[in-house]
Amino acid sequence: MKRLFYLAWRAMGCELSVQLETEGDGHAILSGIPAQVESFEACLSRFRPESELMRLNARAGEWVTVSEVLLANLSAAKHAARMTDGAFNPLVLPALIANGYDRTFDELAQPTFTQPIPAADWRGIELRPQTCDVRIPSDSAVDLGGSAKGWTAERIADDLAVHGACIVNFGGDLVARGMPHDQPGWEVTIADPFNTAPFGSLWLRDSCLVTSGVDYRRWIAQDGTLHHHIVDPRTGQSAATDVQTVTIHHPHAVTAEAYAKAVLLRGADDGLNWLQSRWDAAGLVVRHDRSVIASPQFLSYFGQRTAQ
Repeated sequence: MKRLFYLAWRAMGCELSVQLETEGDGHAILSGIPAQVESFEACLSRFRPESELMRLNARAGEWVTVSEVLLANLSAAKHAARMTDGAFNPLVLPALIANGYDRTFDELAQPTFTQPIPAADWRGIELRPQTCDVRIPSDSAVDLGGSAKGWTAERIADDLAVHGACIVNFGGDLVARGMPHDQPGWEVTIADPFNTAPFGSLWLRDSCLVTSGVDYRRWIAQDGTLHHHIVDPRTGQSAATDVQTVTIHHPHAVTAEAYAKAVLLRGADDGLNWLQSRWDAAGLVVRHDRSVIASPQFLSYFGQRTAQ
């Protein structure tokens, strides 16, 4: 008989949870997940000076042999940059640091700001998959951030799927595999950033749902201006946008993360028009003025309170 098992903990700077429906010993299956996530975070975090990612950043301009995990993440991030024409750029770390985001957000009490630094050209990331060799441009540095979170969530979901239907929620990055018994999928809610009540819900099955926004991870500069963690790689400054939050539905979490950033940078109307040219993506945008717009494909999944 299948049973539903649940696990929640904190890692990667956010709240994580996993649900698994299986006939096996769900407690035993889930017990190893936190350690697996910790191993990925130890490799991919830019907040850990000893991480493999930061060792690569320290050798910018050189060819470096990396692990399969880091290579997979860099490859996925470069592909995402290509898919968004550079709106998503993994070389944005110097810009984030210049904006004061130089430590985990929990530690960001008095940020220090410097001159804005536009991100280096993402096309300068060179990969040799056969030998796991990587070279990033000189005077650049990689921040995998949200893409690493999405990649990890999808990797965990794929590993769990051999045991049964599952859903992984890593700080708003949701990845579903299969569907629970007698249900058309996993029911997930779409949050309203201005209200405690959600917009509604949709069924998620063998796909991903990612929400990003400027309504959290914000800080104040010395001159009183508000900064947030979505940095425009072209200017090196916090993105000027009319988007409060954007939710993307897509088969792959890293691509959904990248599309969310692209919509934020383009703005609500242009961003959603751009998104509709991507046949495999759908989105919902909440503007600063609390108005809501959604792509027709998203409305086919979710039809409550989505009028322009």
